[in-house]
Amino acid sequence: MAPRPVALYLPLDALQVVLAWLLPSGAVVVGALGQFMLALVLLAIAFGVWLRLWRGRKKRRAMARAMGRTPR
Repeated sequence: MAPRPVALYLPLDALQVVLAWLLPSGAVVVGALGQFMLALVLLAIAFGVWLRLWRGRKKRRAMARAMGRTPR
């Protein structure tokens, strides 16, 4: 295997230092991902409830129309 050029060591070290300084710690990232996943789960639940209510309303309107009543 060919040896790596020594000229790349300094830029790679500098990049590593900059990334370590800019990026938050692992606990912060895990916490943020947890919050994001919780938001997605709650959004999915809210969408399911909304869809259930919308379908029920649609069904009630169709039944009212079939019985000759005006829907609310």
